[in-house]
Amino acid sequence: MTKKLPFKQNKAGKWINTKTGRFASKAEYEPYAQKKLSASIKKSEGSKAYWKDVKAIQDLTGYDTKTARKYLLQSPKYLAKRGKKPFQWSSFWKDVNKQKLDKQARANYKKQIEDEDFELVSY
Repeated sequence: MTKKLPFKQNKAGKWINTKTGRFASKAEYEPYAQKKLSASIKKSEGSKAYWKDVKAIQDLTGYDTKTARKYLLQSPKYLAKRGKKPFQWSSFWKDVNKQKLDKQARANYKKQIEDEDFELVSY
C-alpha cells in the first residue's frame, strides 16, 4: 500500500490538495514543498559525492565504472555508512581451512560473522 501524498502539482505548476482536489493555498503547501526540496538537495549532494568517489577510484586504478563502483561499495567509508565493519575473505578462508569446516559449518560460520555486523570484502 502506497502512502498518498498530501499535495501535488498539476501541469501548470499549481499545487492541489489531493484530499479535496482543490487548489491549495501557499500556507498549506509551503511546508510540504520545503521538506521535499530539502530532501532533494540532500539526495543530490550525496549522489555528487558518490560519483566523485567513483571517479577518484577510476583515476587511481584505471578500472571501468562497474568495477570501480564494486570496489567503492566495499570501501571502509561506505561500509561504515551501512553500519558494517570489514572482514577480509582471505581471513575467512584461512579460518575455514584451519578449522577444516564442511559446507554446512562454513555457511554457519559465515552467518555468524554477518550477524556480528561484519561484511565480507576483498580489497
